[in-house]
Amino acid sequence: MESDTRALFTCILTLQAARPGGIPTVDDWWYRFLTGWGHQAVVLYAVFEGEGVTRWQRLKQTLRTWAIHPRPEHPNPTYANAPLPVPLWLMYWVPQWLTGSLWDQFNRIVVSGGPCLHALPLALLRQDYVVWLGTLYEDELRGKAMIHDEWAQRVLQNCFWPFLAWQERLVLRRARHILAQSPYTLRRVVESIPGAAGKTTLAMVPVDTNQFKPAPDKANNDLSGYILNVSRFNDPRKNTALLLEAFAQVRKQHPAIKLVLAGDTPEEPVLNLVDQLNLKDAVIFKGRLETNALVDLYQRASLFVISSTQEGLGIVMLEAMACGTPVIATDCGGPEGIVQDGLTGRLVRNNDQDKLAETISDLLDDPDTLKQMAKKCVLFIEENCSPGAVEQIIHQHMEAASTAGSEPVNEPKVRWALAAAWAVIVFAAYMVHQWIIHGPAVLDQILQPLADTLR
Repeated sequence: MESDTRALFTCILTLQAARPGGIPTVDDWWYRFLTGWGHQAVVLYAVFEGEGVTRWQRLKQTLRTWAIHPRPEHPNPTYANAPLPVPLWLMYWVPQWLTGSLWDQFNRIVVSGGPCLHALPLALLRQDYVVWLGTLYEDELRGKAMIHDEWAQRVLQNCFWPFLAWQERLVLRRARHILAQSPYTLRRVVESIPGAAGKTTLAMVPVDTNQFKPAPDKANNDLSGYILNVSRFNDPRKNTALLLEAFAQVRKQHPAIKLVLAGDTPEEPVLNLVDQLNLKDAVIFKGRLETNALVDLYQRASLFVISSTQEGLGIVMLEAMACGTPVIATDCGGPEGIVQDGLTGRLVRNNDQDKLAETISDLLDDPDTLKQMAKKCVLFIEENCSPGAVEQIIHQHMEAASTAGSEPVNEPKVRWALAAAWAVIVFAAYMVHQWIIHGPAVLDQILQPLADTLR
């Protein structure tokens, strides 16, 4: 990654995430905008690869791929760093910042993600960067914990949760500018980060309105086709169980209506619930779809329904609206301020099965209102989420990402002193965490028997 000092060489610091998905979509828009402005942009993964492997396997991966390495299978110039065998609350300590020179290659650094804790190295080095933020990490975890996700509950109850929360606050406090992807996220950032109000702007994720648009005959459609949800519906945060249970109630009044789920291959818990609710003939799984097939699915749907416990935004919601499909959503964060009650759709209380079913049935019984909502959905997207509108907002704040005028820690001795101190803190915290987990067993099974033997 040799830098051309005459060009605007920009790093998009991001999270690893499967395609399709919200994070890759934001990365692709960053790349499209930046290259359009004359930047030579690259994407750099900041979360370590190796999901589903043991810590020993991850350690071997770390040693094998310690250096930043290219990922040619990605559509944009992309590099990744090594996986570390550490728990989540240490995951965002990116080891490459110890070398320091990595960040010196870039004129500008922009950061994208749901939560953006992976910008921690930039915050510690006081580099300049702009964040395009989907959600606060605490909001994401509490959305999962609300439906009894054990992993999220463990993270929030972990004694090191304050340390993880501090990392996020530091990243946002030291960002030169924060672009919030939804009105809800904008409000939460301003509430949570002192002084953030003056440097936080709403910039929703764009929708390609040349692709995602109503069908020519949408205005004459009787809107009685099916209910649609597009998501990673195996993710507990999407609360697919709520959608299925509400749909079972809707079927009692609308026995011909279908529910179409796209985006994932259904896992056993979802399939089992479909069987338990006697919905096998009423629920259609589409899996992952190419863009043209997805547009067609949006265009022919009566309603798009979001049942999530937490969303930072919900890009699929914007795509559905661009195709003229009204949205019913739980008040789970991201849809608030976008799903405007009575205009572009309806909001219902989070995790309220009866209210969700009632609202779906009411709108299915009111085709005139659905048609009016469809028009307002398209207008909302054109005004707020067209590529041109969002690009203009983002471009206004790109100068904030310039390293000119910043005070990065460039002195090698200072840099390495900070690196060593940070490494000691991380190692000490990790060892304390391991002792909390395994200490009693070590005392009972090793140290006590050894002491008895030596007596």
